[in-house]
Amino acid sequence: MQDTIQKSNTSGKSTYVNNLFSKIAKKYDLLNNLMTFGRHLKWKEDGIKLALKEVKDCNKALDLCTGTGDLSIILNKLSPKTEIIASDYCDEMLQILEKKIINHDLKNINVKKIDSESIDFPKSTFNLVTIGFGLRNLVNKEKCIESIYSVLKKDGVFMCIDLGHPVNPIWRKIFFTYFYNLVPKMGELFARDKDAYTYLPESLKTWYTQEELKEILLKKGFTKCFYKNIFGGVVAIHIAKK
Repeated sequence: MQDTIQKSNTSGKSTYVNNLFSKIAKKYDLLNNLMTFGRHLKWKEDGIKLALKEVKDCNKALDLCTGTGDLSIILNKLSPKTEIIASDYCDEMLQILEKKIINHDLKNINVKKIDSESIDFPKSTFNLVTIGFGLRNLVNKEKCIESIYSVLKKDGVFMCIDLGHPVNPIWRKIFFTYFYNLVPKMGELFARDKDAYTYLPESLKTWYTQEELKEILLKKGFTKCFYKNIFGGVVAIHIAKK
């Protein structure tokens, strides 16, 4: 376990994390369902709905760290006319999303390999940028936020859904007991990869609190930002408007 943590803290963290997600791609959806008791899709839908309330005309959207595409697929369902670029740097994840698009005949979702720390789009391109459970894994999170701000149009919206820090101390203790003990065992049992699901809870230790992320977003230029805690702060949705 200590070896895993040390590796994740090196300058090669981005490569290390990408390799982890490559290995678990085929079991990624299964483990998400198991870890959240099937609730993660509802949480992601709540995030998209909150974002769409803030967007005037959602013509173009960018979904960063899309993984197997949950947010892109939900956005496509709720706003079918929106042109969506679903992006990730993990080929194995994108291959799974491409199969979903074909199997379900999804329209207006374009898959593209993108490094979320080097977003190469012109300024003011998108009405909406989303990222689900991905910002936490980046080496340079603030650089990503700055790029997101740049590619958003005026009045554009950024929606981030990710792990949170429960406020209630009793609930926090219960959650951490589950997260740090049972999640790695689930990963070992169902994905045959304990390292990846040891990294997941460890990543929470250096992740922003809900208030910290809100303050960073405002400092980067967003004029409005609020967040919604889910399940007692286990997960949080941040909405920021340019």
